[in-house]
Amino acid sequence: MIAFQSREAHPPYFLNFRAIKFCLMFLGASSSLFAGFALAQTTNLSQKMAQTIQERNKTTVPFVLNPAMPLPTVLAQPKPLTITSPKPSLPLSTRQRQIPTSNSLTRSHVNVEELKTIAPDSLGTLNAEQGGFGINMWKDVSRSKVERLLPKLPVGSKSRAMRDLMRRLLLSSAKAPEGELIDTKSSDLIGTRVELLTNMGDIPAAAELIKQIPIAAHSRRLLRNEVDTLFMRNDNARVCSLVASQIRAVNTAYWQKAHIFCQSLAGEIDKASLGASLLRETGDNDQVFHGLLNQLSGFEKYHVASLIDPEPLYFAMVRAANADLPADVTSSNNPAILRTIATSPNARPELRLDAAERAESMGALNTEVLRQLYAGVTISDSALENPVTTGDSKRSPLSRARQYRKALVEGVPTATVELLSRAFKDAREAGRYQSMARVFSPILKGITPTHDFIWFIPEAIRALLTAGDIESTAPWFSILRSSAMLNVEASKIQKEILPLAKLAGTIKDEDWQPKMLADWWVAINQVYAKNSDEPDLSYNMATLVYCLLDGLGEEVPNDQWEIIMEGPMQTSTVMPQPAIWRSLEKAASGSRIGETVLLSLLAIGQAGPLQANPIVLRKVLISLRKIGMEKEARALALEAAIASGL
Repeated sequence: MIAFQSREAHPPYFLNFRAIKFCLMFLGASSSLFAGFALAQTTNLSQKMAQTIQERNKTTVPFVLNPAMPLPTVLAQPKPLTITSPKPSLPLSTRQRQIPTSNSLTRSHVNVEELKTIAPDSLGTLNAEQGGFGINMWKDVSRSKVERLLPKLPVGSKSRAMRDLMRRLLLSSAKAPEGELIDTKSSDLIGTRVELLTNMGDIPAAAELIKQIPIAAHSRRLLRNEVDTLFMRNDNARVCSLVASQIRAVNTAYWQKAHIFCQSLAGEIDKASLGASLLRETGDNDQVFHGLLNQLSGFEKYHVASLIDPEPLYFAMVRAANADLPADVTSSNNPAILRTIATSPNARPELRLDAAERAESMGALNTEVLRQLYAGVTISDSALENPVTTGDSKRSPLSRARQYRKALVEGVPTATVELLSRAFKDAREAGRYQSMARVFSPILKGITPTHDFIWFIPEAIRALLTAGDIESTAPWFSILRSSAMLNVEASKIQKEILPLAKLAGTIKDEDWQPKMLADWWVAINQVYAKNSDEPDLSYNMATLVYCLLDGLGEEVPNDQWEIIMEGPMQTSTVMPQPAIWRSLEKAASGSRIGETVLLSLLAIGQAGPLQANPIVLRKVLISLRKIGMEKEARALALEAAIASGL
């Protein structure tokens, strides 16, 4: 510490020089180092301080002290004090420890680059590790081609394998395809993707994708989709907040109605009534909207007579007004609408069950929700004793609910198996087999396979495979193999189900022999020979099986192909247009993942693998395997085989 001799006389003015030196060395890297010194009232004091600093600073590098801030006005403002001393020659170790001066820091350069904004069309919720198709899935694909084909995706297909591919295609994070836009007003791919997800009934996925998009990038179409999504999720709080923030910018009739509805929910009846009156003056005579608004406002009761393909807003209004949904509301084939009906508490039980079955079959509703609806239906004890009666020949959703409830409480395995067999048969006749296989799968898994159930084994295996539970088929296949050694009937069943076992992957490659197809052909000919109404069934089935196996890279002997030539030389079927067929081949050969998946889905079409031409399925399977989607190709093949009754 340096203490001036006049410390006693001038207590406010003294300098701890070592402390200052330490601070300067510690903060020497700062380019904005300032220090202020209070000067004595006389010139002698300043000279003595400078002399003392020079003596103590003989080994210190030059530095400059500048005032950090204006001094109080009671003190004189000094000029900056500059103190220099000769630079000493220091050892290397000492020079290495020197702290850089502010001058040396100012010479360093920092490269600053502007972050590029991610295009909204490139956003997604799935990366490659989460099941997405990769950042470059649209590489070498023109934007105009994607814009034309993407809206044509068969979003209403009942195929779970196709739905999985569509969902991943629409949710993948990937660079947007390059090229000119077809229509600059409505060509945002992110809006198209959200719209397709909504139409698929995958409302949660659509909502999650919307969250990824910056608010500044929300187009009017995207805002409308967001509003519809929130209405279908019955999230009135969020949808009303969104409508209030956008009503001045997007002042269309739909947004005005949404705003009026929100005003009514908030208790602003006068404002809502005024808005409704203004709408009428513009020529809007929407009876459903005005009728529900009146009931919601407490003016009068309103009966909704018809509601075919309703807007999501109407679902929200019906629920808020506690009104009944009309019977024709289930006439829609839109998965999103059917899903909303199934989860609407103000719909009658029979309407909810019908909508739930159809929504589940399209993949828009979780199977567990359908089970809960079945379990929640009020059924009399007598109806449970006879779940299907002769008067119930239409095989209604209510009869399937009874069958499910009966199977749940049945404690005898033999009786349960008989119930399941009947339920699967009825569901197949009603076109609901896939849904019922998934609904009953937990009950089926609870049954221990035994030799007494040989007759039921094919049905059990088909149902479990339909439910996507390949692992649970193993004990059934095992019982079948052991029984086939001693039981003629079991041996026949085993031969009939061999291709299905191969497609499911339960037969190891080393155990599979192509000549097994000859045994299968003999077995199914015996089965289909009894059906004189359709003599070509065996040839059609063989054509499908051979095309599926060939598409998956399995060997099909030439003599087996030659046998089916004895069948019809030509068939009438639906085929994709030649442009799709040609583009699919080129896309797969070029490893263009996104384009290959898109074209494969379009080639199969809305009807799915069940009604697709076997040669089309073969082409799709080969194309998917070329881009590394072996698992997805096998899932499609298995779905087609089960749907055909293999």
